[in-house]
Amino acid sequence: MNWITRFLLGHWNYILGGLLLFTVLISGIQIGQTRVQRAWDAEKQQAALIQAKQEQHVADTLYAQKTINQEISNEFQTKKSLLAALRPAFRRSDVGLRVQSSQDPGTMPIVPAAAAGIAAAPADVVPDSAGLATGISCEQLARDAAETTLMVLELQQWHARQSVADAIPAP
Repeated sequence: MNWITRFLLGHWNYILGGLLLFTVLISGIQIGQTRVQRAWDAEKQQAALIQAKQEQHVADTLYAQKTINQEISNEFQTKKSLLAALRPAFRRSDVGLRVQSSQDPGTMPIVPAAAAGIAAAPADVVPDSAGLATGISCEQLARDAAETTLMVLELQQWHARQSVADAIPAP
């Protein structure tokens, strides 16, 4: 008999035990690998879903802001055109604005009263630049003030709409 056969017959329980342990080890590695792969795939899918939701939320927010900005721009242009249509109310003479007649005693008179005198200037008066004071008319100041008021009102409405839009929860 050969020495290999004697060795195998003499130690057959150790060899089978080793083969059994090796089989269990390989099976455990395969099972563990499939579980880790499944968990990793599930985590990747969940991350992709979260990213897609965030991208959708960003797109919705941008669309809402664009819509709000367009509405405000349209409203501002409408009010600006209405203001431009009132230009005849601004007079080119030194009388000032035309005031609608009403029965309210608090309204401005059509013909303004003459000033009794010039107010005293403070001691530390800052001189006006010569080019600026002569280049701006009362009509331009009135138009600028009206447009600035419209802009501030539109900005306040825009801020309120943006605040409402930001308060909407993500889908």
